[in-house]
Amino acid sequence: MLIVVVLMGVYSLYKIDEKMDMRKTEIIKERSMRYKLVSEKLNEPKDSFYIDIKEGNYIVITEKGEYIVDYDDNYSKIEHFVKVGPKKNE
Repeated sequence: MLIVVVLMGVYSLYKIDEKMDMRKTEIIKERSMRYKLVSEKLNEPKDSFYIDIKEGNYIVITEKGEYIVDYDDNYSKIEHFVKVGPKKNE
């Protein structure tokens, strides 16, 4: 009986860890897609800007200025891309 309980506990921990790994992979994929889409939109390399989240909005910070970006639900395209701030030097 004790062996069955221990095996069930180990199996439960394995399933929880597996779900966490799947979520981490999903988050990495979403982040990669956001950077890819903005890179294509700005025609700049991915390492030339930073994407931050403020008040539920994605903010792109570049040397050219700041932009608010809205993506579709699965991050396959940009729905809105609006400049909201000036260049850093202005």
